[in-house]
Amino acid sequence: MTDNAATKWAEIDVAAIRDNTRAVVRLVVGTGTAVMAVVKGNGYGHGAVEAARAALAGGATWLAVSSVPEGLELREAKIEAPILQLGYTPPQALAEAVAVGLSLTVYEMGTVRALRERPLPARARLHLKVDTGMHRLGATADDALALAQAIHAAPNLELEGVYTHFASAADDPAFTREQLARFLAARERIWRDTGLRFLSHAANSAGLLRVRESRLDLVRAGLLIYGISPDPAWVGEPVLRPALSWRTLVTNVLTVPAGETVGYGRTWTASGPRRVATLAVGYADGVQRRQSNRGHVLVRGKRAFIVGTVSMDQTTVDVTEIPGVTIGDVATLIGLDGGSELSASAVAAAVDTISWEVLCAISARVPRRYIPDCGSI
Repeated sequence: MTDNAATKWAEIDVAAIRDNTRAVVRLVVGTGTAVMAVVKGNGYGHGAVEAARAALAGGATWLAVSSVPEGLELREAKIEAPILQLGYTPPQALAEAVAVGLSLTVYEMGTVRALRERPLPARARLHLKVDTGMHRLGATADDALALAQAIHAAPNLELEGVYTHFASAADDPAFTREQLARFLAARERIWRDTGLRFLSHAANSAGLLRVRESRLDLVRAGLLIYGISPDPAWVGEPVLRPALSWRTLVTNVLTVPAGETVGYGRTWTASGPRRVATLAVGYADGVQRRQSNRGHVLVRGKRAFIVGTVSMDQTTVDVTEIPGVTIGDVATLIGLDGGSELSASAVAAAVDTISWEVLCAISARVPRRYIPDCGSI
């Protein structure tokens, strides 16, 4: 498909990713803290390779992904920066991950044992994850010490880092500080009992904003680098610029008589004669079905209410109060249109979800247009 044939697309301002990363770097400068740009989930829907290059141009010195295939994608794009794989690595993927220089997360002895017992193409660099209250992946404080000792005893393994992840840094600073205290105690115990020194990191985007003492050696900046605050109430630095706009075309406009319904399930009934526009985008593209009869888009700089049930390929909106809407008009699902803006945060708030989900839901069948090309930054 040529770009001209697209009926929906996402515009990615890679300079915004670069500048947002610079803003995070400035925020932590002088503290000895480096910035790890999180580009998992296809760069939160922005494109992993392009987001990684922009973040590195903005001063990030590390990248983070969630799986070995995500790391391999960056390596295949000739990105040589340190990359931390945040998730579980299957035993059959360990050698390849080490061969391309991914740093791996470990939190249980099975993975450490598998690394110790098999021939590796290089020394494996490991980051030990400590569970301080998230209760997903991570070792207890006691197990973390045992894992650190096992890594230290293996000549083909290196304990490069120790880290934790916050459960509610945007909403609960008190619990975040409790998690940080648990982590620092575990880190101190590993230091004391092994003599090892390693990178320490805990802060995600919300943590680095709200709990400054959590910045440590690295901060893992995700949503911030894409220009969205994880805390909508946050006021102050850094000043951010959203990097993604999402648009589609109007493919039909019709008048629905009073009493007639629109869409699957007949969930919306026209209260009077209403002008309804059809958009070439649906839940297969990432428009959440929960936006049915709840969300908005922008058309000709004005808000148009989503009416009827969002379909796989199409969405319908009420444009009665927007004069002149016609086939071929551009509708904006996220971004600026004239003097109006519809942010990912606003879309999320309308359906009781989070910005992360809204961005990551934009599917691969929505072409990405990079402005400017990533090679120019």
